[in-house]
Amino acid sequence: MSFTSNMRYNVRVTLLLFMMLSGIIPAVASGEVLVPESEFAGYFDSNGIYTVVGVVKNMETYPIESHLSLIVISDGKTISVSQDLPSVAPNKDIPFKIRIPQVTDRNAVLEKPTVTFRQSTALPPSDIQVMYDNTLIRHDDGHLTGRITNIGNHTEYDVKVYAAIHGPNNRFMDTGINVEKIEKIEPGQIIEFSIYPDPLVASDVNYYSCFAIGDETVVPLYAIRNGERFNFRYDSTASFTADGFDETGTKLSISGINSFKIQTYVNFEFPKTSDGEKFDVLVDGKPVKFIQSVDEDGNWHVAFDISPSTQNTILISGFENPEGKTESVQSYGTLTYLYVIPIIVAVAVGVYLYKRKN
Repeated sequence: MSFTSNMRYNVRVTLLLFMMLSGIIPAVASGEVLVPESEFAGYFDSNGIYTVVGVVKNMETYPIESHLSLIVISDGKTISVSQDLPSVAPNKDIPFKIRIPQVTDRNAVLEKPTVTFRQSTALPPSDIQVMYDNTLIRHDDGHLTGRITNIGNHTEYDVKVYAAIHGPNNRFMDTGINVEKIEKIEPGQIIEFSIYPDPLVASDVNYYSCFAIGDETVVPLYAIRNGERFNFRYDSTASFTADGFDETGTKLSISGINSFKIQTYVNFEFPKTSDGEKFDVLVDGKPVKFIQSVDEDGNWHVAFDISPSTQNTILISGFENPEGKTESVQSYGTLTYLYVIPIIVAVAVGVYLYKRKN
């Protein structure tokens, strides 16, 4: 067995042991949750980023939350990527798209995916339906527009519309997600949506299928700060990579690509260091309007619009560096020593001289 084969075997064994210890059900064992070979592919998109697309089929009798693990062999190296997918209802599909910028080898080998899952504790928004009428239109440039409606009796939040995209001879080519941010949809309300394929395959689009309504999905990222891993996430149809923190640990640089000819948005989610953190956002060196908020788990959210067909350099500042905070405390201690102690000594000497004089 070669070194590469050994490495791949060890990755699989480690993953299997983790699943067994965590109580997660591997799809290969049950055969009820899987990614069909006919709906799974990897390609370099219009921006040269290696992209993996596919569809997870839930054939269980209950809603699930799934976790997808991918292995790509690129330039003799094994690249492992995993991502949590939105909850999906019984006998429904959930399309996915995962960008892996680390892959640069045009002859990269994409191995069969591994899907793990558990019964969902949060039910997917099953009362949201795509309206199959004359407003559901595939346009000449390949993109799709349509409408969804809430037929339930309660408000749904952070709704997403997913679809698989097919070309000639029913060939699976891509997946898509609505570019608009649908924060909420009230009972009886109708909201328009649009889905764009990657420009590389737009001219070959034949039809869209297996529409799925999901909740908010996020993409994990990380950057090294003070030698430690700083984990954060984002929600967007655009693609982002973390360039890293500056030497102060208070400014984070991010690169972004929006391939679509329509404005979209990004919502970054950062762990909170303190309640006093106040952010500023520069896109290509210019300040932009953004919304800073905090969620129920205590994480910061920084959201703003992304212009169509752009590659951006983003700088988010205002992070509080824990080490910097420690340094400020130490500096305060030094100031105390330099200024307070001499004052105390001076007072003591004054008292002594006063008593001696009397």
